[in-house]
Amino acid sequence: MLKHEDISKIQELSGRFKNIWLSSEYLQAHLNILGFNKIKKKISCCKNSGYTFEDLISKLLLLPLLGINTIHGMLRDEKDLEQIGKDPYYRILANQKVNWRSFLNHFVIQYLSKEKLFTPAKDVVKCLIFDDTDIAKTGKTIEGISKNYNHVSKTFYFGFKLLVAGYWNGSVFIPIDFSLHRESKKTKYGLTAKQRKLQKKTPRCSKTAAAKRYQELNKKKTELLVQMFFRVVKRKIIVDYILMDTWFTSIGLLKKLREKSSSTHIIGMYKYNSKIEVKSKIKTISELKKQKKAPKRCRKHKYYYHHYVSEIDGLKVAVFISKRGTNGKWHTLITTDTTLSFTKIIETYRIRWSIEVFFKEAKQLFGLGKCQSTNFDVHIAQITITMTQYLLTSIRYRMEAYETIGGLFKDLKQDYIENKLNVRILAVINLIVSLLEKIIEYIDIEYITRQIIANVEDFGFLVKTNSFEYQDLN
Repeated sequence: MLKHEDISKIQELSGRFKNIWLSSEYLQAHLNILGFNKIKKKISCCKNSGYTFEDLISKLLLLPLLGINTIHGMLRDEKDLEQIGKDPYYRILANQKVNWRSFLNHFVIQYLSKEKLFTPAKDVVKCLIFDDTDIAKTGKTIEGISKNYNHVSKTFYFGFKLLVAGYWNGSVFIPIDFSLHRESKKTKYGLTAKQRKLQKKTPRCSKTAAAKRYQELNKKKTELLVQMFFRVVKRKIIVDYILMDTWFTSIGLLKKLREKSSSTHIIGMYKYNSKIEVKSKIKTISELKKQKKAPKRCRKHKYYYHHYVSEIDGLKVAVFISKRGTNGKWHTLITTDTTLSFTKIIETYRIRWSIEVFFKEAKQLFGLGKCQSTNFDVHIAQITITMTQYLLTSIRYRMEAYETIGGLFKDLKQDYIENKLNVRILAVINLIVSLLEKIIEYIDIEYITRQIIANVEDFGFLVKTNSFEYQDLN
C-alpha cells in the first residue's frame, strides 16, 4: 500500500493537529470554502428570532478547536459569549425543523467538488466504507437508548450503536452519513418498566426530518446501509468499491447493493461456511481451508492464499481464503469483482481501517458521542457537528500539511498520500502484527488490529514520553 513505510514521524500518532490548525480564525475564515453561506440561507427559516443560525452553529463548530468540550464550558471560558446564554444553543440543537442529514450532505458535496483542484494520486481507488461503533451513555433517561452488546469486550453497555458511511477519496477519510440504532428489542431494549417510564419522550410531527431520524432507531442497520448507498448513488459520487467487515458481509446484502449500482463492487471479510463449486465439486469454505493442496504465496504482503471464482447463492464472487504467515489464522475475503488479484484485494481492503482511525480521532479530538442530553434530536445534531468539524479540519490538513501556503487549493505533490497520518498509522499496525506473528502461533488479525487502533497510546514505543513541540512535517 505504501512505497515507503515511513514511521519515523511517529509523534503524529498522539492524534493532535498543528496549533495553527486549531485556531478559531481558521474555521471562521474557511467555513465558506465549503459553501456555508448557501446552507445557512436554507436553514435560516428554522430560527425566526434571536441570534442567527450562522452565529450559533459557527460557534458550536469552534468548541473542540478552542479546547472546550461543552456549551457550559464555552459560556464559562468565553466572556464575549456570556451575553448569549446557553438556551439559544440548546434550542437550535433540538430544533426539529433542521435537517441535519442535509446539513452534512451539503458540506460533503462541496468538499468533493473541490477534488479537481488537487493533483490526483496515481491509480486512486475510491471506496465507500461502512462500520459501526459503540456510543455509550451514562443516563438511562436519555431518549432512545438501549442495552447493547460489545462484541470485542464481550460486555453490555447502555447507549447507541452508531452506523457510519465514510468515503475514502484516495487521500482522506470523509464521513458522509450516519444513523443511530438500539438493540435488545425482544427484551424491551434491556430496560426495566421503571426505566422505560422515566425515559424522555419528545413529541414529533411525523413529517419532520427529526421524526424520520428517530424511526431509524428500530430499523436494521443493513436496511439503513442500503439506503445510505442509494443516496450516494443519487448524488453521483464515484465509488469503486464498498468495504465491509464480517458483521455486514452477507450474500443477501451484496445482492441488494449490486442492484442499486452494478458499476460498484463489494469487498468484505466473510464469516459464513458457504458452499462453492470447485472443479465440478461442491465444497464448503471450511473444507477448502483444511485441504492438503499447497496455497499460493504473496511475497509482497507475506500471505498464503487459495483463490476461487464461483457462485454463492446465485451471486458470482471471487473467494480468497488467506492467512498471514505460516501460523496465521485463516480468513475469507469475498468480492464481486472477479478480476481482482490477491495483492489488489488486500491493498484495497486495508483502506477499511481508515474508518477505525476516524472513530478514534473523532471521539478523542471532537468528542464524538459525548453528548448527554436526554433529547434524541440533540444527539443527532451533535454527531453531525462533530463530523462537520472533522471534515473542516481534514480539508485544512490537505491544503496545508505538505504545501507552502501561496494560495488556496494549490496542487499537492503526487506523493502526498504517503505522508498522511492515517496511512502511517496503518504502516505501524502492519509492523506490529508482523512482529506478533513471529511469536504467536495463532493470531486473529482483525481483532488485534482493531485493538491496536483503539489503544495506540498504550504502546510506549509509539508515543514520545517527554513533552514535544510540533515540528515541520516536511
